[in-house]
Amino acid sequence: MSIRTFFSTLSKYIFPALAIALLIAAIYTLTGCEDSDFPARSSKNHSIHDVEVSKIEQQIVPVILPVPGTVVSKERLKVSSRITGFIERINVDEGNIVKPGDALVEIDNAQVEAAIKGADATVLAAKADLLDAEGDIKRVKKLVQSKTVAEDDLRNAEVRQAQAKATLAIAEAEAIAKRQERRYSHITSPVHAQVRERLRDPGDLATAGESILQLDVLGAMELEIYLPSTSIDNVAIGQTVNVQIESFDELLSSNITSIVRSADNVTRRYKVRLLLPPNEKLTPGQFGTAQFVLHEETALLIPASAITERAGIEGVFIKDTSSILRFRSIRLGKKWQDFREVLAGLKVNTFVVTHPTALLRDGDVIR
Repeated sequence: MSIRTFFSTLSKYIFPALAIALLIAAIYTLTGCEDSDFPARSSKNHSIHDVEVSKIEQQIVPVILPVPGTVVSKERLKVSSRITGFIERINVDEGNIVKPGDALVEIDNAQVEAAIKGADATVLAAKADLLDAEGDIKRVKKLVQSKTVAEDDLRNAEVRQAQAKATLAIAEAEAIAKRQERRYSHITSPVHAQVRERLRDPGDLATAGESILQLDVLGAMELEIYLPSTSIDNVAIGQTVNVQIESFDELLSSNITSIVRSADNVTRRYKVRLLLPPNEKLTPGQFGTAQFVLHEETALLIPASAITERAGIEGVFIKDTSSILRFRSIRLGKKWQDFREVLAGLKVNTFVVTHPTALLRDGDVIR
């Protein structure tokens, strides 16, 4: 055999075998490095974990009808004017908090001042007429004593005096009333409240009885909801209902304070108000949900923390009799507190991992 033939045969059989051996050695080296970052392996090459498990059982839970609503003040005020005039200034805007005595609206009182002057002039005229009537009586009395005039003239003078007194009393009362109207040109807040809505702007003409501002009295708060006609017969005044307010972690216990048993023409629903417990965080306009208990039923519940996903499939890890973890896909139902209802995929008395981590895999073992 020639030297060329020898090296050709060597490269054909020896070198490929050597390359395969080197590749296998590299794979085992990489596998050893990866294993150092994961939990320990059992004899069957599955990870071993320390996890918490919980036994799931059927429980009696309430069936709840959630009804959305809005937090409103128990008391509302409409600020309006008792006089007619142009609005000079509105000192508050929507959302502002006002205290008793704070100036809200200032109205041009030129007409009021003119009316006061007119009333004062009427009083002066009535006083002058009364003085004149009283002078007539004195003069007529002297003439009657001298028998110059008849006694009927004296009676007429006395009647005129009485009429002058009545006219003066009316004029003085009118003047007082006009002065009372002066204070309505500067409207102040009677309560501690929040401005809910501003209905007029400076320059607008304010008329007597027309609303300028709407105030929500800060204090007791209520949740205003609208119940369907199918549920209105199941509620009563004084009934206790749990309420969930947005941004509140805990449920609030409320009582039904009013039921308007007249359906809305459009929605065919009935207005119901629930008194909320005192809480500084409650403000008008917040969203809330009243939870009406319809009845109770039995359901299979699991902790919400036990639910996880693998490959986009929602499920839980269960422990079998050999302490091996198995991933089980499930179909979930309603939420209740920190639990979820299981509609399919699990049986009673199954043990599930309560807080599965991302490292858990089907077939892993519990230590």
